[in-house]
Amino acid sequence: MQMFKSIAGFSVFFCSALFAISPEAKAADFLMIPDSQSDRVLLFDPVDGSLVNDNFIDGTGLFTTPLNAIQVNKEIWVSDQVADSIFRFDLKGNYKSAITGGLDNIRGMEFVDNKIYVSNSGTENNAPGEAVVTFDMSGNNLGSFATGDPYDVLSYNGGLLVNDINRDADGGEDIDRYSLDGNFIGNFHDSDGVNGIDFPQQMAVKSNGNLIVGGFSAPGGIYEYDENGNQVGFFNGDNGVAFRGIRGVYELANGNVLWTGGDGVVSTNLDTGEFTDIFTVNTPDLLPEADYRPSARYIEKVSISDKSAKVPEPGTILASLLLGVFAVVGKLKGIGNSGNCGLGVSPSRANFQERE
Repeated sequence: MQMFKSIAGFSVFFCSALFAISPEAKAADFLMIPDSQSDRVLLFDPVDGSLVNDNFIDGTGLFTTPLNAIQVNKEIWVSDQVADSIFRFDLKGNYKSAITGGLDNIRGMEFVDNKIYVSNSGTENNAPGEAVVTFDMSGNNLGSFATGDPYDVLSYNGGLLVNDINRDADGGEDIDRYSLDGNFIGNFHDSDGVNGIDFPQQMAVKSNGNLIVGGFSAPGGIYEYDENGNQVGFFNGDNGVAFRGIRGVYELANGNVLWTGGDGVVSTNLDTGEFTDIFTVNTPDLLPEADYRPSARYIEKVSISDKSAKVPEPGTILASLLLGVFAVVGKLKGIGNSGNCGLGVSPSRANFQERE
């Protein structure tokens, strides 16, 4: 009996010390969505898609048409389609710097194997035209490889998928495979742009390994493909809502797909068609002003450290260790309060109740 009380007390001591000296801050996941109408990046819940922060990054004076915000280690990079720049922020949303030059009419980005891939269309600013431009994490331009007219690039099964919106070119409206080095591997999905996807925008991977893609132009909707590029599903953008021109897509943890368009952010159950307006013209209480029309873009996950879990000062560490010692003494005397290591239950009851 006395031994078990000692163990319980020691657990309090150990947990107090552990939380005090741990250099790792807790992290929470969110979804970032740029709103090119207000030049902001908003945060949403990755489970149900609900709005968390309507002004995580304020790009006023910087942004022109922010399209894609991605996490690059401890930074956030935001591609701006009209400014022809990538704006860099820390994970608190503070502006750091901009990457300019060599880019024109940029869209979606991807970060994989310490390299950033940026879809580019134009030739101004010494940009390469229809290509994917690559950067290292310091923002140095590493070169480019030619593609169709890309609107997004995605890491998929060890390589890259790059979509093509060029209606005039042979093979346009397609999704193609490339190696991480930029070598063309082959076609992933071939669309005629009439019966299949037209103007493909963001691509994302579902939990089952399938690919979902936002189709912006009619027949607009959310297209789903298996790992071989065969179309296995289609959600019509007109189902239950006014046609919005679908841009961003992301599978939520609750199984719904969060998608964006020309008037905001919507969550939809693709099996039933049931939808919820998250941040649209139909949620006026969440909008910054009357008659506001959001212009939501791509959706990406970000992991942000819990600001409350910063590494404490040395004095705080010592204090926590002393509290742990007092807890041990209290347990040995049978008068100490039980600790829970932040788990919401008492170790003396949850772990040792059957031994009392």
